[in-house]
Amino acid sequence: MSEKEIYRDITRYIDGDLSKEEIENLWTLFVENPEYYKWFETELHLRDLAKKSTKSNVHSIHSETEKTGQKSFWKSSKGWIMAAAAALLISFGLHLFSVSDSHVPHPDSIAQIDINEMSGTDILRSEGDVSQTMDIEINRALAAAYEDDPETAVRKFRALLVQDPDPHQKARIELNLGILYYNMANYDQASVYFESAAQADAMNRFFKEKAWWFLGNAYLNLEMMEEARDAVYNAYTSDGRFVNPALSLLKKLDEELGYEPSQTETESSDIE
Repeated sequence: MSEKEIYRDITRYIDGDLSKEEIENLWTLFVENPEYYKWFETELHLRDLAKKSTKSNVHSIHSETEKTGQKSFWKSSKGWIMAAAAALLISFGLHLFSVSDSHVPHPDSIAQIDINEMSGTDILRSEGDVSQTMDIEINRALAAAYEDDPETAVRKFRALLVQDPDPHQKARIELNLGILYYNMANYDQASVYFESAAQADAMNRFFKEKAWWFLGNAYLNLEMMEEARDAVYNAYTSDGRFVNPALSLLKKLDEELGYEPSQTETESSDIE
């Protein structure tokens, strides 16, 4: 599909002219290509501006400005200016609160988790409308994370958790929430979601390995060294793509905890 066709489908989607299958295909493109979702958001924003420009309040501002000059324009504009200032102050205050309440990361932990580690769903599955709708909403929440809006993504994922997702969906939502909270330096919340995702029986070992690895780092940032070692060890024994960093961290944790080099570490020397 060309970019011209994608943009055409975006405008048709906003106009309500796409079929259910076309909508699902479009959201797949959004998840795979965040830039297309940016187009979608931009088109919505432009249409919203155009709609507002035709309303009487804009005409009123123009008329009053012609009659009474800048004074009336300030009067008509003062409300939204003050509202914007209030929103900015609230946002700044919340930011200060979140920073002051966050933990200082451990020097051996990963600083941030790449959002590409987040888990989307295959919205073309044929498991019924309820499951399919949940998959679409998971991918919409994921799109918010790709658009650098973690607060919206967290809100959407948390709302989905109470809507009875199936075991696969639940594990993916929890992993995604763990990653979002980790990157917000809220390691307490991150560890809760990572632990649940790591213990999800429905998921394969590679998914669980990822959850164990991130959980170990979250525990490390919480100074929960024994728990961190256990989680990192689980990631290591999964023998997947995190095996080498897990082994490196495992050795550091054993040294910090005063453990003797384990048989596992001795045997693993051939891996390095």
